[in-house]
Amino acid sequence: MMGDRESSAVPRRRQIREIEISAGLDSVGEVPTHGSDAVVDLLGELGYRYIAVNPGSSFRGLHDSIVNYHRNVKPKMLLCLHEEVAIAVAHGYAKVGGLPAAAAIHDLVGLMHASMAVYDAYLDQVPMVILGGSGPRDRFSRRPIDWIHSADTQAQLIRDYVKWDDEPNPSSAFVYSLIKAHQIANSAPCGPTYISLDCSLQEEEIDGGLQPALEISLFQPNPPIAPNPDIVDAAAKLLCGSKIPLVIGGRVGRTAEATALLVELVELLGAAYLDDRNTVSFPTDHPNNCNSDPTIIIDADTVLSVDVIDLPSLISRQKGSQDQTAQDVSIIDLSIGDTGAKSWSNSSAITRPRTIQLLADPIYGLRELNKAVRQAADQMAATARTSSIRQRIAAARLKSSATTKEHWNDAPISQVRLVGELWETVKEIDWLLLLRNTRSWPEGIWKFSGAGEYFGDSGGGGVGYGPGAMVGGALAAMEMGKLGVGIIGDGDFLMASSALWTATHYGIPMLMVINDNNSFYNDEPHQSRVAEQRGRPKENSWIGMRIDDPQIDLAALARSYGCWAAGPIDEPADLGAALKSGMDQALGGGVAVVHVHTTR
Repeated sequence: MMGDRESSAVPRRRQIREIEISAGLDSVGEVPTHGSDAVVDLLGELGYRYIAVNPGSSFRGLHDSIVNYHRNVKPKMLLCLHEEVAIAVAHGYAKVGGLPAAAAIHDLVGLMHASMAVYDAYLDQVPMVILGGSGPRDRFSRRPIDWIHSADTQAQLIRDYVKWDDEPNPSSAFVYSLIKAHQIANSAPCGPTYISLDCSLQEEEIDGGLQPALEISLFQPNPPIAPNPDIVDAAAKLLCGSKIPLVIGGRVGRTAEATALLVELVELLGAAYLDDRNTVSFPTDHPNNCNSDPTIIIDADTVLSVDVIDLPSLISRQKGSQDQTAQDVSIIDLSIGDTGAKSWSNSSAITRPRTIQLLADPIYGLRELNKAVRQAADQMAATARTSSIRQRIAAARLKSSATTKEHWNDAPISQVRLVGELWETVKEIDWLLLLRNTRSWPEGIWKFSGAGEYFGDSGGGGVGYGPGAMVGGALAAMEMGKLGVGIIGDGDFLMASSALWTATHYGIPMLMVINDNNSFYNDEPHQSRVAEQRGRPKENSWIGMRIDDPQIDLAALARSYGCWAAGPIDEPADLGAALKSGMDQALGGGVAVVHVHTTR
């Protein structure tokens, strides 16, 4: 377990560098004198330690309040070089740290840049408060640039993929809007909210004594949704009466508490277990963990889906059929269901067949379900199921191990070698895996103890999420005394590499490994299939995909942002030493990047 590792094998720092410290503030009072001052006071009171920004004149009043009224603490600004990076930094920090996250975005043009990252955060159900400058609403106060950089209503750009938005007026309404945005963002299903603060109202002088005094304890986010007791009992009976019950864990993988509950449930039932794609909730080496043989889903007669995003697709992928109705399997959906679903994006239109809808907060629901299963479980039946499942999985793991050995010395470097060497490098330190391969992840090599150790993908599938999210996640990891580690694709890295500057500037240690196959490879198989279907040459599938001629020296690019970097690493035998050097740099407080050329 991570708590048993040597205390020396953690990053030296637990907070960002003491940098960008406000000066000359001896005469600045502690009572808000302008509209934006009250906003910053409330952000600090609500627990927002940081606010990721790309600067813009539309929130210059807010900017001044953070720097010259709050002395750039609680929140402290994190300067980012692109708005999409700023949102991704807040996204990663909130998801990994479980803490409130905020970002500030410049009027229309900044919001346009940020929009893809906002969509990612919305689909990933990550709580975030986004503040945007706007206006001025008084058209006679507008400069020429304000006409083309403001709109009525500015939030219309992202209204379909934020939970709530507002343009408060007058400035005394700012704090009411902010506390509502905080409540909504942090209530299940979590997600981003957006407040557009009129730039003139930000700068409006106010009487601090007339500002509303809000009792924060009266404005908390909603409590967890509790399950219906009768539905819990029905779900327990269905599971206990199944021949092959299967438990699948989804987004609960972000919460460390989930693992003990899932393990208890699986062992009570003698059930099989699977992680959903891009999640980890269960110990890798638990003998009921079937990730090495996901075809177990074909044989299961009852599936308990715990906060799984798209169970029908998961089932159909294994069945080799487009039929997503799963008529031959009983499904218990433990989640908050379609609460908060919107129709603009097709992401909310997934048809979710279910025998039982156990509508509840997943952690709360698991606690109650476990109580019911303890009462209803048949120990002899559970023992028989366990024996059968463990025999099947033992064989699958032997096969996976053979595949690893077969490709260990491949050149270019194989995905199994990349993951295996990184695991061997970091396994004795306090790590958090912030990013990893998606389709090419080899199961069983990296030994997870359970939930809260890996934090998934972007949610919305937006390429360019990785660098900023890794910086935000590494910041949260550092504050927990752990080292943020991640594997990122070359295309993802190139879209937002400037996030590394933010990491080095604020001294956020991390170990980033670039999995560089010189291609936007995801589409190469698609092109190959289309060509084959049309009787055309598959050999041309690389055109418009490959990132070479010239190849980009990603290690040199990382060094230009102030990072320690190694690579490109081409020889398998050189990989371990490079990763070890990178880890040592990161443990010493540095931002380390190892650039690795890998097979496609």
